[in-house]
Amino acid sequence: MKRLAPLCLALLLAACAQSATREVSTTSAPAAPASPATAPDALAYRPANSGAARFNSKIIFLADQIERNIQHKNLLPAVLASTFVNLDDLDDTSPLGRLITENLIHELQVRHWNVYDIRLSKAVAVNPAGEFVLTRDPKLLEYQYLVAGVLAGTYSVTDDEVFVNARVIDVNTGVVVSSGQISLPIDDFVARLLVDGDQLKPMRIIRGK
Repeated sequence: MKRLAPLCLALLLAACAQSATREVSTTSAPAAPASPATAPDALAYRPANSGAARFNSKIIFLADQIERNIQHKNLLPAVLASTFVNLDDLDDTSPLGRLITENLIHELQVRHWNVYDIRLSKAVAVNPAGEFVLTRDPKLLEYQYLVAGVLAGTYSVTDDEVFVNARVIDVNTGVVVSSGQISLPIDDFVARLLVDGDQLKPMRIIRGK
């Protein structure tokens, strides 16, 4: 029995040592550094192969910008969509301007915007200084359509690109509450939309009264 006492004491001391080691390692291990807060993912253009697919990808990118840049979408219960016009000739639009508007209406609608398809001649005009102006009383627009904003935009043609600028304007204040910008390479698809031919004549914008 006396021989067992030293053995039991040795085992007890060994167990205590192991327990202490585990406790030290548990309490002294440095805490993992907190991961830094991640910024919102940057918007990215989705490359495509065909001209039509590239155009659609660019419009999706433009809609993403408008969606991202607006801070209080819920304050705009509905938005009037107007036809995009040529910045160098504000009285004219083209198949390109109309197609930009059509695609943006779709892209904003799938992002849960309430968009009214009201053409530029009915609600918005562009003055000689290039400013977008309402052709109707804002209160009347708000009453008739329950709108608080207008989607408007221009495009500018260069040698090899078309620059498109879009903005959402608060009806009551005239403040730009969101905007977006893209450039379209003038490939065969875009070039056909800019041609002033028998089937692709620019459409004259009739200013509202």
